Amino acid sequence: MIIETRDLTMRYGRVETLKQVNLQVPEGSAFALVGTNGAGKTTTMRTLVNVLQPSRGSAEVLGRDTRHLRPQDFQQIGYVSENQVLPERLTIAQYFDYLRALYPRWDSGLENTLRNRMQLPPDRQLSKLSHGMRMKTVLIAGLAFRPRLLILDEPLSGMDTLTRDEVVDGLLEQADETTILISSHELSEIEYFTSHIAFMDDGKLLFQESIEELRDRFRQVHVVLSAQKNWPQNAPANWLGHEIQGHSLQFIDSGFRDDEALLRELNQHFGAVKCQASPMSLREISKVLIRDARTEKMTRAA
Repeated sequence: MIIETRDLTMRYGRVETLKQVNLQVPEGSAFALVGTNGAGKTTTMRTLVNVLQPSRGSAEVLGRDTRHLRPQDFQQIGYVSENQVLPERLTIAQYFDYLRALYPRWDSGLENTLRNRMQLPPDRQLSKLSHGMRMKTVLIAGLAFRPRLLILDEPLSGMDTLTRDEVVDGLLEQADETTILISSHELSEIEYFTSHIAFMDDGKLLFQESIEELRDRFRQVHVVLSAQKNWPQNAPANWLGHEIQGHSLQFIDSGFRDDEALLRELNQHFGAVKCQASPMSLREISKVLIRDARTEKMTRAA
């Protein structure tokens, strides 16, 4: 694993903003860290680059405890955040000249390719850039030295569709040789180019897995009952968010295997039924998981 955290916990006074987070990012993946604003994504990422130090637990990046990362380690780590501070007086070209001297692996050819593709004027002063152009600039700065790991904290926030597509194309340019960890609260922005995903809510990591496995195991289930039934008390734990109206039943199956196995389970609990199991989008899955986690939290509090 290129990133691994163990019971990572961050506390400010009595408030825990991270709660025993155990994150594992495989090398070579494009890994999405997803959650609503305030879920803990930014705090996690700042811990990974040693901007913040955990209250408890630990984090390793490139096989080294983040509290002991060396300058040569940061030669392999790119970090881009939504509110990145830039030397406003410099032009884009001057900014890249400055960075080129700091990174021995800086690839001027890649810099020029990305700058031309994203239509960035080299003589434009950084203070005069729009939000989208600023994010393009810092993304190129994060890619041009060909890092082993690129950490992106909400890089697509506030962008128009065209700018977002240009930035994503730049990421795809490096996807084969750079591990990417990207955070977002908008799944639609990133789901089509990421290979793995983790959901956070209220400082907790709800789960993590490959997107292919996630999509395979979640289904929206519609059932036609032969007679009116109550929801069984011994229903499988992976059947979530049920609604029964007359002979119609709907729920989410978060442990779907195949249609035959699902029908057998339904027959055990409801007798003869007809059912249809439909694939779900990542957005739909995320809503289910966050709602389920918050319901569980409220139940425990009561």
